[in-house]
Order: sequence, then structure tokens, then C-alpha cells
Amino acid sequence: MAGTGDLGFNGEGLPAPLAWLYLPSAVLLDAAGRLLIVDYNNMRVRRIEEGRLVTLVGQGGHAYSTPGVDALASDLENPVDAAYGPDGLLYVLPAHESRLIQVDTSGLIQLVVGTGEEGYTGDGGPALEATFYQPQGFCFDGQGAIWIADTLNGAIRRVADGVVDTVLTGLGGPQRVRCGHGRVLATDTFSGSIIEFDEQSLQYDVVAEGLSYPWAAVPTAAGWIAASSGSHEIWDQDGVVAGTGEAGFSGDGGPALDAQLSWPADVCPVDGGFYVADMQNARVRFVRL
Repeated sequence: MAGTGDLGFNGEGLPAPLAWLYLPSAVLLDAAGRLLIVDYNNMRVRRIEEGRLVTLVGQGGHAYSTPGVDALASDLENPVDAAYGPDGLLYVLPAHESRLIQVDTSGLIQLVVGTGEEGYTGDGGPALEATFYQPQGFCFDGQGAIWIADTLNGAIRRVADGVVDTVLTGLGGPQRVRCGHGRVLATDTFSGSIIEFDEQSLQYDVVAEGLSYPWAAVPTAAGWIAASSGSHEIWDQDGVVAGTGEAGFSGDGGPALDAQLSWPADVCPVDGGFYVADMQNARVRFVRL
């Protein structure tokens, strides 16, 4: 769907299959069903519009984003995840800024969560006064709360009504959280497990173990679908659905189980299939069911 396999940035507005990516870390859809790509090392969030890849956030500079500046003129410090909020606005998580930013209705960068300093403070207080330690993922649940994988603090934290609290701590390295179907899934990447939370009660249970460095797991009507990055596969609750288990690039146009991936970092299910951020292959691919 996007990327040639070359690492880097080769221009704006190119046909998506001819545009270079640099470690695409997340994929998502906007309200119109257009695909967004978080282009981690290109310091940009990009979207496929009429077959061409255009930038929505970031000008390519590797530095902290600047509040009050046009999103297309701002630096980003390694954007790793993005999501649309219930307000319809785009939110971006630059991992090395340890804070969450928003593109407001005027197209300007605004701070939403975190001070930008690395730490573990602020529970019970305002989100903008809390500190995080290189969080790698976030999502909005059905009630509008923001769940955050506070990765290097080993915690899952939640922002509701502007107040931060820790939901679970003591994890080995939660990488992503994904919301849907009244549930929140967190990947505890270094323990190889997927943890499921009820978004209302906040109760949790381990629903999968033994995966190889799972980076992202997404709730589905049937259960879940996950990027098992270390085994270069996509799994659902019934087993492997894409990838051979060996790193590489092959298989376009053929069965998904015969195709090679290389460190898939995210998966985005849609009607009829799912998108994969094939990170080390510098591509985004689509599996048709």
C-alpha cells in the first residue's frame, strides 16, 4: 500500500507505493476511511490521499514539537503513535517528548498530556502536570478517556476528565494500548503477553501469553488481532493469520501465511482485511481476508 523498502524521505505527494518510509510504527484510519501512517524516523504523520502520500504533521525536524505552531511547520521527536479523539481531532504521541500533543481546529500544535520531562509523577492531578517516561502508545476509549502505555515506567495510565491515574503497574514494558468493543488491550512486550481491560470497571485479565515481542494488539468483535513483532507474524485469538515466522519481504499477491514480514509494529483491522505497519521492511501492507 505504501513504501518501496528504501529507508528515508524522498518527497511530498508521491504515489504511496513509490514514497519512502522510515520505520513506519503505526497505522490508523480517519473518519473518511483514509489510511494514516506514523512515519517514526521521518518525524512525520502522513496520509494517503487519492493514492498519494501527504504529510499532516511534522516538517521532518528531529526536535520537540512547538505548541502554537502550524502542525506542518513543527518538529517532532520520533512520533510513534497517533489516534483521532472523540472531538474528531488528530492526536500524536512523540515518544521521546514523553507527552501527547493535539492538532487543533486551526491546525496548530497544542499540548494535551505531560510536561515533556521524563519521570513518573502526577497521579491524581492535572494531565498537563504529570510526567511519563517515553510512552509508546495510546488510545481513546468509548467514554473519551485516554489510555497510555507508559513504557519505561512499566505502567498503564489513564486520563479521564483531565486527571491522570495509574491503572496497572509492574509491567515489563507495555508498548501499545488499543481501545474498542468496550475493551482496552495492552501489549506487555517483553513478557510476551496481551492484557485486556474492561474500560468501565478497569478490571483486567491476561488473554494471551507466549508471543514474541508483541507490539500492538487490537480488540475485534471475535477477540483480538496482534502484531507479534519478534516472530514477524500477525496473530489473532485462533493462531497465525499472516507471516511465515521468518524475517524478510516476500509474498505480495499470494497467501498471507506464505508471505514474509519484518518486525510488524502495528495492525489496523477493517472490513475485509487489515493493514500492517511492516516496520523493518519500510512498507505498509494489506491482507485481504
